[in-house]
Amino acid sequence: MKQSTSTQTKNTHHIEHIIIGTAGHIDHGKTSLVKALTGIDTDRLPAEKQRGMTIDLGYAYLDLDSGQRVSIVDVPGHERFVKNMLAGATSINLVLFVIAADDGVMPQTIEHLEIINLLGIKHGLIALTKKDLVTDEWLTVVQEDIGKILTGTSLEHAPVIPVSAVTGEGIDACKTAIKELIAQIQTHSSARLFRMPIDRSFTISGYGCVVTGPVLGGQVSVEDEIEVFPIKKILRVRGIEVTGERVDTAFAGQRAAINLSGIKSAEIRRGYELSTPGYLQPTNIVDASLRLIRSAKHPLKNRTRIRFHINTSEVMGRVMLLDRDIVKPGEESLCQFLLEGLITTEREDRFIIRSYSPAYTIGGGKVLRYNTTRLKRFQEETLKTLGILASGNLSDIVEQVYLNGMGGRSSAPTADDITRQANIHPSIAEKIIADLVKKGVLMKFSVEGKTVIFHKARVLSLKEMILNELRKFHKENPLKAGIEETQLKTLVAAGFTPASKALKAGTRASRQKPISGSDIHPLLLTAVLSTLKNEKAIKLTDNKVSLMDFKIEVSTKDKGVADKIEEAFLKAGFTPPSAEEVSTKFGTPGKAAISLLVEQKKLIAVESSLYFHATVLNTLKEMIREHITKHGPMSVAQFRDLTRTTRKFAVPLLEYFDAIHFTKRTGDVRILL
Repeated sequence: MKQSTSTQTKNTHHIEHIIIGTAGHIDHGKTSLVKALTGIDTDRLPAEKQRGMTIDLGYAYLDLDSGQRVSIVDVPGHERFVKNMLAGATSINLVLFVIAADDGVMPQTIEHLEIINLLGIKHGLIALTKKDLVTDEWLTVVQEDIGKILTGTSLEHAPVIPVSAVTGEGIDACKTAIKELIAQIQTHSSARLFRMPIDRSFTISGYGCVVTGPVLGGQVSVEDEIEVFPIKKILRVRGIEVTGERVDTAFAGQRAAINLSGIKSAEIRRGYELSTPGYLQPTNIVDASLRLIRSAKHPLKNRTRIRFHINTSEVMGRVMLLDRDIVKPGEESLCQFLLEGLITTEREDRFIIRSYSPAYTIGGGKVLRYNTTRLKRFQEETLKTLGILASGNLSDIVEQVYLNGMGGRSSAPTADDITRQANIHPSIAEKIIADLVKKGVLMKFSVEGKTVIFHKARVLSLKEMILNELRKFHKENPLKAGIEETQLKTLVAAGFTPASKALKAGTRASRQKPISGSDIHPLLLTAVLSTLKNEKAIKLTDNKVSLMDFKIEVSTKDKGVADKIEEAFLKAGFTPPSAEEVSTKFGTPGKAAISLLVEQKKLIAVESSLYFHATVLNTLKEMIREHITKHGPMSVAQFRDLTRTTRKFAVPLLEYFDAIHFTKRTGDVRILL
């Protein structure tokens, strides 16, 4: 595999984990400066040679006298190719900002500076090129202009170095400044999972598909399996080069050329990404914090169509402002982007937005999370959640995931979910989770053979919901021993409104609205019920849940009504009165008395609103047993004749005996079990 004109078979340099990128107006000498620094001409396309203008990204590397080797990305300066410039700029650590001494500050000088500022690139130097074409007096004027435009930007304190690619003046000073800046840069963390946006895909004879791009996180080695997004195809790494040298592993902060097996280069294009299998998730909805540049020509209105640039991708979309109707130049907003194509992203990815037509840079910001659902505007709880994500505090973010989920996902995330959603390495996720469990913010349970973790506020809120529902049930049904466990779960899952006392205390992340049944995880419900039983707050008797201190208290009046109703059912035998008939005769006390008799197992519900006395059913069981033993299988007609009742009662009774496994239906007859 060959990435450059200087391929070597083994690593002979210390390859830095940073990437230098150029920026600046067209024809200000970016490519000439890179060639003067490195000896490499980054204009590789025939059209670039013919027109003398950089059209697409170019690549080189710089060897310093200390044995360090640094990747360089040369970007186009023409306004028509800003989207190509952005594909290279979003991954750089150090910017070589080029301004020609004879032209001074020009339109793309300003736009590129705004882009660098929006991307948060804090390290760089200003190369004041073509020094040989101007006088010292003119050079002083241009330097003053440069100082003005840099004020208030991330490059405000960047050194300004006059250079000439023709005479070589200032080139060594540039190299020295680059070396000093490298020592100040905090490199990308390898303590993350591998991820690399693709900026080129091509075929090399004898090797096959090769892709290039910046490694944003983690590391990748030869023979590793990786996944390409958004097509979600798993491939194997055949070979790797970094700055023209073959290596076994490429690390975060380096540019890499990766030889892939199992795919053709035509199947991959700029904007696709490589990552650890299963880590990224293609999406077209992104929640973000957005800042409009001060020089924006117009305020940004809700639902404005924009061009969304992130890493090496450009997609069209609309911006949904969540906290206001208009963003004025210089203002910030929490927003959601609804994109017209799929991208892959992580929390804290930087992005740039440009106007749809004509295209020019209007703002940028940070990704807070990818999403699966559209958010409603002006929702206090949504804005609180996004505010926590924007803060960047990992502990608060992990807590937020457990409390409310992220982007519509489960409220019972695993460590793997945290890794993906919070953009941190699994080992870091596990440590943060363990710390939050130790502090009591998160609670760990063993449910159905699984270890699950839930936010304490969710557990306390659900406890309160269950206890309140039981109090309500006992008040409305004083003669019932309790509520069926399955019915209680159904009521909770239906989403009745709980009290909010459980959430009045806690951390900033936990001060959210109480949970509703619709977002209760099934294992959370099981865990809380088990906890309440262990705490002796509730009891379970015959699959009925009640408060621990609840007892049925029967008044003399209620007992009298119950005795009369029981006697009526005994006398009625196989043709009992309906529940409606009892209610009509005895009123509300009659309904309560039936519930009491059912609790005492004196009445049995054969089907809804159809009750028989237990003694009658026992008598009937013996009659059925005797009949089938003597005469064989019994039909509905034979059962009806035996009981001298009607089909209205015969069919429900037979189905009841089938249900309790006393009889079994075979065709049109019943047999004993």
